[in-house]
Amino acid sequence: MKSLASITDKELEIIKMALNDSISDMDTELKQELSPEKKNELTNFKARYTRVFDKLKQSGSIYALTETDLDVAAGGLNDAMELIEENMTDDLSEEDVEEFLVYKNDCQRLVDILSL
Repeated sequence: MKSLASITDKELEIIKMALNDSISDMDTELKQELSPEKKNELTNFKARYTRVFDKLKQSGSIYALTETDLDVAAGGLNDAMELIEENMTDDLSEEDVEEFLVYKNDCQRLVDILSL
């Protein structure tokens, strides 16, 4: 069983990448025509994800995050896994598919650690 203390620098990079992917997806969604409620909800999620992403960039430590921030990080990892599933198309090369699956597995493993 892994704990927060066992999260490596590489795994922190995966968390930041997942948050960044999720933020980028929200930016794309916010460019579409949305109801005011949906736009507000997405803007709030983007602000939370950005705050956690910025904390990780500045400190480089998982311990810079509060319990709420860890939940947000787990949400970003879950969102990144959903994006991977949405973008797994038949026109991807075997190498791309393998790379996506490794990233998805890394995200899942980190979600499992953060949910302990």
